[in-house]
Amino acid sequence: MKFLKLFIPVIVAILLMLSEYKFSYLNYLRQSIATLISPIYMVVNLPSQLYTWINEQGTSKDQLINNNNNLHRELLKLKAKLQTYNALALENKKLQALLGSSYIIKQQKFTLAKISALSQSRLKKQIIIDKGSSSGIKVGQIALGAKGIIGQVSQTTPLYSTILMVSDPTQHVPIKNERSGIRGISKGVAENNHLLNVEFIKPNLDVKMGDVFLSSAIGSKFPAGYPLGTVIRVEKHQNEPFLYIQLEPTQTLEQLEFVIIATD
Repeated sequence: MKFLKLFIPVIVAILLMLSEYKFSYLNYLRQSIATLISPIYMVVNLPSQLYTWINEQGTSKDQLINNNNNLHRELLKLKAKLQTYNALALENKKLQALLGSSYIIKQQKFTLAKISALSQSRLKKQIIIDKGSSSGIKVGQIALGAKGIIGQVSQTTPLYSTILMVSDPTQHVPIKNERSGIRGISKGVAENNHLLNVEFIKPNLDVKMGDVFLSSAIGSKFPAGYPLGTVIRVEKHQNEPFLYIQLEPTQTLEQLEFVIIATD
């Protein structure tokens, strides 16, 4: 009896397998049963699927946040590199303008320096550069810009130097008119600007608006032939022995960043 209980299921299973193999009528029955129990399978499997979906959503969100942070960092790096590139391009342009000056640099030796600070007041007009005596800078050397004379080195240390500008009221520079050759002396104006007056030119001499005055080596440490200023005012005053002439320096300070120091 026990033997029959054990083998009857086996025999039934074998018969069903043989029937399935020989005939296909059980396919419809199996498909119908699978269709009926599919909702039960979905309900049973729903918690697992829900857990997987939530986990994927959380992972996707974290991944998106990380990707966004990475992209933001890369964007900042690119912006920083672009700013560096722009700064280098601007610096290169300024150096080209300085080295391609409209006048000829007669000295074969010169030192390129960068302006570190400006010190300007009514009675003192000077700039500080980042080169000093350790770079061969000496008191009395001339400082040039892309358009003309800036001033003269008045003080040096091993690391930096001070340049007294031609518009300083204590600066006197022998000059001559580029067009007519008339000579005079320039002097800085004791005001909060960078103008110069020209002294000792008689009223009957030929000076016009727009004339350019150059440095003259007569009685001065300034070498001859460098642009100093352009005439912006010419007046004849009664009972005055000389013309009132005012110059605007050819080398302005706006956007001035580099200077050339004419060394020995």
